[in-house]
Amino acid sequence: MIKKLFLFILLFSSAVSQSAIFGDGDPSNGIEDQRHLASSPFLKAVGTIFCDGGLRGTATHISTSLKKAPAIILTAAHVLFDEKTGLAFKHCAYRPENRRLNEIDFAMVSKHQYQFFSKNKIRQSETDIVFVALKKKPYQASLSLAVAINSSKDNLQLLGYNMDSQEINLSNNCESFESEFFVSEQLLLHNCDALGGSSGGPIISTAEDGEARNVIAVHGGTLSSGISGGKSFSAGRPAGAKVNPEQWINQARKIDRAMLIQLQQFLAYLAKDFPSQK
Repeated sequence: MIKKLFLFILLFSSAVSQSAIFGDGDPSNGIEDQRHLASSPFLKAVGTIFCDGGLRGTATHISTSLKKAPAIILTAAHVLFDEKTGLAFKHCAYRPENRRLNEIDFAMVSKHQYQFFSKNKIRQSETDIVFVALKKKPYQASLSLAVAINSSKDNLQLLGYNMDSQEINLSNNCESFESEFFVSEQLLLHNCDALGGSSGGPIISTAEDGEARNVIAVHGGTLSSGISGGKSFSAGRPAGAKVNPEQWINQARKIDRAMLIQLQQFLAYLAKDFPSQK
């Protein structure tokens, strides 16, 4: 009974930190960070979120079925909030391919259930996703959304901004994981390398030839149980950390049917009085 209560407390107080860089835990035998500069076919549909004077995260320009629909981007909800105050930023814009001179202001943010100060970190991660309508269409490609399939364990890639290199990087050869501790049908647990700025980046399923297929999840951060070998496990940037889905794992909100319905409802709302975009 005591053990079950301890696990219950950990589940509702588990930390969601900046995303982790995974490796074998030994930086002396190689670089733990496997990210590299994104190739142009992947980069063309991705950009960054800039709010109230700072770069906050990554977003994807997504395809919609409506020709006259406004441009829509998809990102993590938490990047739109000030981590110090928990309040939503006052002014946000999207930078296609992280190009400052092409910045486009937000027109409207979709309804969401994300709560910045929630103590239930599993539930918080499950709601960490939002659609944004832009004031005009970006001159860039778009990617389609697809329902994530639980059996898909390879050919996954993450596109995300890298604060260190100040570029959008690609993390490939990612794997998905299952966990008895972090249980959620709505979350994709993965080991794509990521750190500050990568939140909101797309998890992409790819063909064997490397061609991008669809966005199946939106990267949110790292889940940590707070313990490792009986000792406190740091939520900060490790030199390298072995993947352990029961203690320390990156998470992304899956694209599911409910999310696709939410997008259609958002588009229907915008269609009422939103001016068409060329």
